[in-house]
Amino acid sequence: MSQSAAEAGPAPARTDELRQHAGKLHLTTSFLIRHESLRAALETRTSALRWDKKLFDVLRSQPHNSGLSQAVEPMFDDIADRKRGLFVDDFLIQSGSPHPGRDHRPVLSDSIDIGVPSLIAWSTEGNDLRAEFDRPARFEGVHCRAFWVAHSNLSLSYHLSFEIPYRHTASDYYALSVLQKVLFPTETVPTTKELDAGAVLTTSRYDPRRLERSLSDYIRHRFTIDVADLFKRILTTSSAPAKAVEGTGLAHVLLDGDHPGGPVSNWKPVCVSVLEDAYFFHLLRPDRRDRLARLGAVEPAGADDGFLVYDHCVLDRCDADDLAYYFLSGYFQNVIDFLRQDVSEVLDGTEPVYPLPDAEEDPASLTLYVSPTAVYEVVDRSRSLSAGHRWIGTCPYLFLVHLMTLHNEDLVRRYEEQVRGLIDHLERVDLLGVRAPGRGHPSAHSDETFNRFRDFRLTTFEEVHRHRYFNILRYSTESAFYEAIEDARGIHQREQYWAAVVRDVERMETAVDDLRTARQQRADSLRNKLLGAVAVIGILQVAFEGLNYSFEGNPGKIAWAIGLFLGAALLAAAVALLPGRSKK
Repeated sequence: MSQSAAEAGPAPARTDELRQHAGKLHLTTSFLIRHESLRAALETRTSALRWDKKLFDVLRSQPHNSGLSQAVEPMFDDIADRKRGLFVDDFLIQSGSPHPGRDHRPVLSDSIDIGVPSLIAWSTEGNDLRAEFDRPARFEGVHCRAFWVAHSNLSLSYHLSFEIPYRHTASDYYALSVLQKVLFPTETVPTTKELDAGAVLTTSRYDPRRLERSLSDYIRHRFTIDVADLFKRILTTSSAPAKAVEGTGLAHVLLDGDHPGGPVSNWKPVCVSVLEDAYFFHLLRPDRRDRLARLGAVEPAGADDGFLVYDHCVLDRCDADDLAYYFLSGYFQNVIDFLRQDVSEVLDGTEPVYPLPDAEEDPASLTLYVSPTAVYEVVDRSRSLSAGHRWIGTCPYLFLVHLMTLHNEDLVRRYEEQVRGLIDHLERVDLLGVRAPGRGHPSAHSDETFNRFRDFRLTTFEEVHRHRYFNILRYSTESAFYEAIEDARGIHQREQYWAAVVRDVERMETAVDDLRTARQQRADSLRNKLLGAVAVIGILQVAFEGLNYSFEGNPGKIAWAIGLFLGAALLAAAVALLPGRSKK
């Protein structure tokens, strides 16, 4: 980013000339798998491995990771002082098995073709709409690259990148919107045969059968292959007793929990999208965006079946540059109904987080956008993208910022879950409200609550605070974008909110200590009285022993016995009435 700035070139060519050149979308989907899920999956599918730090060392030492690490890690270190994060030690893991003797070369996981139908339908704002084209859109020769990142808290993240060439046409714009919609569905789909995951079909050029899969099924298929490959390599390297790791089973457990064959319910990706496109970059320059005042929403035509339709008659009336602005604004906001935006919506949708409108930096390097589920970079040319996309499919500088926020967002979720767990316990033992019948007095749970507070502190340090990425980025561009992503995803706000909740909840710890102290005092008082009773019994035994003298008829011994008896009685009474000591 700061280091990947495009070299200053000549004055931009005319817009219509730039439009003739194809653009390229570098789309990377990222999915974080918690260490608990990994441990449970291995326990379910194989007894040969245990997911722990020792296994991480095996992953780190695998020789064919060296090419990926040697190519990408130095670029990470260019922009970030990662050693400042004392406990954060992430590393890259190559996916797929490279050819013998070629461990230090980039690995292409697959090459696929993606087809999107000529009719695309959706529902939004109470209307059913569709876009119709003469022929289906088709993206051919899409390069796919997959790799893993091992996180310092023993979680893994899986990253699958698509390098998609596209043209500047309405059909390609809608097709790109549909691809994003498969990953992040929002608008309602009226029928299953129109806009759904099955409508976007992929075929692998490496598969001799040319099997068609939906895009979501292809992602699952690719993940299954890479999971099996990863754990087979771990088994081989670790020399563990070999119960075969069945990739399909592991992938199902990781994606669907204990329901193999179900929907990809746990697949909740976030994305990095880099649009390598001189035409788009030219349109998004501040001096070009200032001319958008003439834009207005494009209304579709009505159809006999009740749908509103964007067909060639409607689309042909759109100015080519206006169509591009509509698409870009919609794409950055994950809106497929992008033609019905007015000028204010387009201006808002194309307002970048970097560079800022009043910034003094030269805007000729890149433009950055962020949403709750994706980050976007628009560039003309980029040295770091050219160097890094062969390895990881995207710009390494942008990817590192994305990786840090992906990691931090999961830590915030953990923090939220732990705070909720603590609050649920406090409600259960009635420290936060009116005691329900049958719950018993809160003091009965004071030891458990004290331990919950202790465990909360230890767990939040070990699982959250210890592994938190802070802003270790060296340059203003990356640093500003990191903060923008954290703000857009609410990471800072959620941290601050839950920290305030914790401060309020921890005031309950004083009440818990008071309860424990009161209970201890009652226990001490009872113990002292029991000891006093034991003492009384002992003293009375002495007094009764003295009574024996009275039966001997000796007046001196009788006086002595009476004295012992009276003394023992007075002493026993005094001991029995002693109060329990207060515990300070």
